[in-house]
Amino acid sequence: MPSRCRNALNIVVTTLFAAVVLFTILLAYVTGYQFIHTEQHHLSFGLYGAFLSLHLLLQSLFAFLEHRRMRTPARPQYFRRSVALCIAAYQEDPDYLRKCLRSVRRISFPGLKVVLVVDGNRHEDRYMMDIFQEVMGGAEQAGSMVWKGNFHSDGDKGGGVGGGRRSAVHMEEAARVARLVRGCRFSCIMQEWGGKREVMYTAFKALGDSVDYVQVKPVQKNLLSLSRCHKILWCCFYN
Repeated sequence: MPSRCRNALNIVVTTLFAAVVLFTILLAYVTGYQFIHTEQHHLSFGLYGAFLSLHLLLQSLFAFLEHRRMRTPARPQYFRRSVALCIAAYQEDPDYLRKCLRSVRRISFPGLKVVLVVDGNRHEDRYMMDIFQEVMGGAEQAGSMVWKGNFHSDGDKGGGVGGGRRSAVHMEEAARVARLVRGCRFSCIMQEWGGKREVMYTAFKALGDSVDYVQVKPVQKNLLSLSRCHKILWCCFYN
């Protein structure tokens, strides 16, 4: 039986049971029928007391069963879904970036993929890639790439990619980005500045269908918030 139907059935049965108990107790109280009583009625046990005793007994029984159920060891959970955590960075404070990456490094989800996309490929943006490699384990564990362009630009200040005329070099670099992101557990891409949407597009495009969950979730300072949605977990540093 589906859990939603089972919950609805439990609500209906519980409501009916409570209504029957209330009606019976009121009826017993009104009639005043007594099973046992002393001559002066100093001590008596009637129908009202019997139903109260039954109600207390049932409450105790259900509480005992629920207590046993809660103490039963839970079945082990097996995570069979792949998850990617994508971090978009633009001129971030080094301390905030380092703290967030350290918190990501401590996540125990099996096979978690981490992708940092830096919105900017200038020399002054290089510190974010250096911090990423420092926290994630260096070049041995964290793949990185400085991309002259992005998925919508070949890095040519004169106009970029347009009208479907993509150069072979640009297409090869885009394929290399995809291979790096899909092949490394930790990867960092520095690309030509294009704004927040361009950074998000790079992560989604490079990951493709290689992961099972997606979420667009902003991050304030070093606070990391994760929740389940569909395809990718998204983490943005933008103010």
